[in-house]
Amino acid sequence: MPKSNKASIKSLLGLSLASSLFVLVIAFASFDNPTEVFLSGGITFVIVFLVLLLLRALTKEDNFKPGEPRLK
Repeated sequence: MPKSNKASIKSLLGLSLASSLFVLVIAFASFDNPTEVFLSGGITFVIVFLVLLLLRALTKEDNFKPGEPRLK
């Protein structure tokens, strides 16, 4: 599993926040009820964060020396 450093988690949180703000702007123009607006933004934040965290956990570390071909 990849190392968990703070910069990577901060970038995941930033991407999740940006996507939820995008959804909040669209939902604000679409819904009359503020509860639905914040609920859609919160659900978007959680889903995007979990998907990015899952993709980060599934990536394989590639240990190869630069300058050498990968295939022999």
